[in-house]
Amino acid sequence: MGAVTGDYKRKEAQCTDASRYEFWFSALSALSGKKKIRIKQIFPDAEEIYRTNPEELQKRCGLTEKEKEALALGQTITEHELDETKGCCIQKGIRLICFGDREYPDRLKQIGNPPYSLYFRGGLPKASAPSIAVVGARNCSVYGKKAAEQIGFELARRGISVISGMALGIDGAGHSGALWALKSQKAVLQEAGRTYGILGCGADVCYPAAHRELYEELVKQGGIISEYPPHTRPRAMFFPQRNRLISGFSDGVIVVEAREKSGALITADFALEQGRDVYAVPGRISDPLSQGANRLIRQGAGIFLSTEDFLEEMDIFTAFLKASDKKPKLSLEKSERLVYSCLDLSPKNLDMLLAESMFSLPELMEILESLREKGCILEVYHNYYIRSEFSDFP
Repeated sequence: MGAVTGDYKRKEAQCTDASRYEFWFSALSALSGKKKIRIKQIFPDAEEIYRTNPEELQKRCGLTEKEKEALALGQTITEHELDETKGCCIQKGIRLICFGDREYPDRLKQIGNPPYSLYFRGGLPKASAPSIAVVGARNCSVYGKKAAEQIGFELARRGISVISGMALGIDGAGHSGALWALKSQKAVLQEAGRTYGILGCGADVCYPAAHRELYEELVKQGGIISEYPPHTRPRAMFFPQRNRLISGFSDGVIVVEAREKSGALITADFALEQGRDVYAVPGRISDPLSQGANRLIRQGAGIFLSTEDFLEEMDIFTAFLKASDKKPKLSLEKSERLVYSCLDLSPKNLDMLLAESMFSLPELMEILESLREKGCILEVYHNYYIRSEFSDFP
């Protein structure tokens, strides 16, 4: 994956260098985000909160007895320990931004329950760029995975940020498609849209562990974002709250596949509460993975049939559509065209391709790898390939 541009690094480096007291206050788990925002309206300086008598804080900020005790316990942490906490975050490349900071995302200020703070590696979605969430089932179908990859790719190549939860299945596929647009530089605009993973654990925790490579690529080509302090392990109760941030960071949400009860539908519900547009990819009525998405359509969600139609319906993206005729073209060698012509949207294995193409196994493997790197084909299972709709070839 290509390196992050120097300009991108400089812009992200402008984020607030939070004090050790901000790291301390942000990590007080006994206080809700709303309560922290309330306290900071009365005590704007986190160091003042650290040094103020708990009874005074309770009196002026309307704290419960439990909240007062949590603050009192927090104040027993030494300043040396505070320095160690901040130093650990800096060492891991984790930055902190708090509600009220100039760089705090405007999109999150608009939701009903904004997080007080965000811990992140990499960067945050740019306010000037459109953002779309791509979410869905963890145990997705090949069709669903391919659709999510294609949607992520087509959005990113138009400069649109792709937001998701880095989960297995649809989430990871949406991220991967966006990363492919960055890697292949098949972008309509000068810079492809980046992609951001919103976690239900600390920003230093890779979850799921199987997505370690994806996690590292997101740090370089977008960002890893969490409202939870570093070292926080994933817990089931964190993920619904995480989903409100996926929709909160986005201008719209696309649900690719979802069962009747799923986290993707929770994200869709949050999106509707937040005034975001919700679209769903229709599926077979007999497929359990399509029941949730089809129900969203029945309830009035937009029907996602193509990226072009979707962008046209989302009026704020009109400017991005005007550049779509600049779609870059790639050239294929004769041998690559021959193998490409053997493929369609149904997976074929190596034996089938060897019989149809008449190449030797080493020759065929080299050609397949070249086609994959050019974004023309996808390996959907080990040694099973399909034609990619990312490509521009007939």
